[in-house]
Amino acid sequence: MPAPGTPPQRLMLARQLIREKGLSRTDLALLEDILREGAGDLDPLLEAPSGETASTGESPAQANLRRNLGLFLAFLHQFSPRRLGEARIAMGLVLQHSLGRLAHLTGTAHRELMVEHDQPAWVGLLLDLLASLRTMAAPPGEEAGTLQALWAAFLEDHRDSFRQIMTALQTCKDGPEAVARLNAQMKVVNRAIQGQGRLEESLARLAEHLEACIPPEFHARAEPLLLLQHVVSNLRLGLMRPMDRGIHWPAVEQVRGSLRWLWDHLGWVLPRMDAELFRDRTPVELRQLLRDLRAGDPALFSVVARALASHISLLGLMESLEPSAGTGAQEIYASVPTFLVIESELGRVAERAYDPARAALVDPDRPEAPRLRAYLRQAVLSLRQDQGTLRSLLQQALAGADAEQVAHAQDSLRGLLLNHQKQLMGELVGLFSPDVQQRLFPDSPSLMEEGDRLRLRIQRLWEQVPPIHTHLLLSLELQDWPRLALGLAQAYRHLLAFRRSPEFPLMRRPDREEAERLIEDLGQLLESPEEVHQALRDAMDVLGELLRFLELFLLRINARVPLIRQDLEVAQEALQLIASLRGNPAGTERARLSHKLIQSTKRLGVRDAQAVVLLKRWVRAERGQREGSLPVLEPLAAHLGQLAMRLEAALG
Repeated sequence: MPAPGTPPQRLMLARQLIREKGLSRTDLALLEDILREGAGDLDPLLEAPSGETASTGESPAQANLRRNLGLFLAFLHQFSPRRLGEARIAMGLVLQHSLGRLAHLTGTAHRELMVEHDQPAWVGLLLDLLASLRTMAAPPGEEAGTLQALWAAFLEDHRDSFRQIMTALQTCKDGPEAVARLNAQMKVVNRAIQGQGRLEESLARLAEHLEACIPPEFHARAEPLLLLQHVVSNLRLGLMRPMDRGIHWPAVEQVRGSLRWLWDHLGWVLPRMDAELFRDRTPVELRQLLRDLRAGDPALFSVVARALASHISLLGLMESLEPSAGTGAQEIYASVPTFLVIESELGRVAERAYDPARAALVDPDRPEAPRLRAYLRQAVLSLRQDQGTLRSLLQQALAGADAEQVAHAQDSLRGLLLNHQKQLMGELVGLFSPDVQQRLFPDSPSLMEEGDRLRLRIQRLWEQVPPIHTHLLLSLELQDWPRLALGLAQAYRHLLAFRRSPEFPLMRRPDREEAERLIEDLGQLLESPEEVHQALRDAMDVLGELLRFLELFLLRINARVPLIRQDLEVAQEALQLIASLRGNPAGTERARLSHKLIQSTKRLGVRDAQAVVLLKRWVRAERGQREGSLPVLEPLAAHLGQLAMRLEAALG
């Protein structure tokens, strides 16, 4: 029997899932080929060493619990001191809240299981009480007297719960004996609270007696969740005290080891390829395009299928994230591990699925080959840039120790990453069928459209702040401090709105970090001044520096429009020269056209290196064998045609 994660088992699971969605045998064969091409890329994100897999009959709540536990474990496996930066304290909150959410999801799965098996209300009360007992485990180093008072209050608060459970147990089979054991153990606990015994040991024994009261037929189904609840609650409390001063690595290793043991014990698997997402992301038109590529050029199909499968996997991760705005601190901080898993997955896709060396497998005579090579290089740059943006924005938000700022960063990143993944998928499909790209990805914004959004946002900010700055200079000259403070606060609000806008992450990292530094400096001067008048003067200096930065940034963005127009004119002129060369002129006229094409196309090399590469290839063919150089000219013509289309679209 093959080991888990090997292609036969993975194909079998995927085939079973897709068959349940009603796809044809041809579609199943296509999926198998995609999985085979990306065998290493599509290994499960996390799997158990045993041969068991997650039950196909698991409830939605249990599937959600399994997925969240798997993502948290995947985060812990790549978590290290080197990746903390300034977010050391905040990462302690991330671990705490992640474990807290796992405990909450376990309780939800318990309640769903109770409804499914038609269990009475007292069973849910018993499960909640059991979870509370285990969560109230004694933290290390607490004084005995304080602990005794805490436990006395806890038992007093839950007196009604104990009474209801014991009343219900009286009517069950073997219930009176269980009630007698519980009463006897409660007396032991009360004596321990009064200092006549070991408190922790007696409470642990009480939890064991309560667990024994769960109906046997329900206990078998609830046992994995009870085990998970017990492990998570103890790990969470074990972290609480060391985390007061940041990351305590022995405690983190204990969490990692315990949860990994639990994952292996349950036999759960977290796959990268989700069957339903694969069905949604590969409609009929895309499947037909992939079948045509497979029939025409298996090597080209391998490159495209591997890239598309990786995008589908990443989209599954990103779309599973709920909007963070308006949620509690637990949900906000517990989402951070998923974002960091996405960050590592972006790097994995850039290194493996989009390795530019894979373009060497494609037949160089195919018209799509040059554009595919250029696309692979651009995709790697885009993925790396997204990876850096995610890491820097999240690190800065965590270092600020502000849950609202973390939520805004997460929502901005989610929208940005989703757009870029759809954009990369659309451009990859568009290399082979612009019609399919237009039908499947009509709303995917181009890089130029994103740049325009950023330019308009900064232009709007520029229209808001400089008029305020003019009035502020007059207030400073008149030393009208109240009016100056109000004006600075108004300007600061505009800057904060820009910083929290979805366009802000579109700035390149150096520019974004400089803008963040200036906005933070202005905020610190306004929020906690040591000497008010001097702080207001310093704030005016920072605001002036910020306005100069925005002015230069706007000039740089607006200066790109003439460059785009210039490149468009050069590309159109080169296409006209190529059309003239296709007429097979001879002698002096051919030499003149060739020289003019070389001089014209060379100007594109500053911003489009691929055009120069294709030009050099044609020049070598032209010098070596003039009669056979026209076929080599076709890839250059196709590239220039695509370039002209993109530049025209960019100019609107």
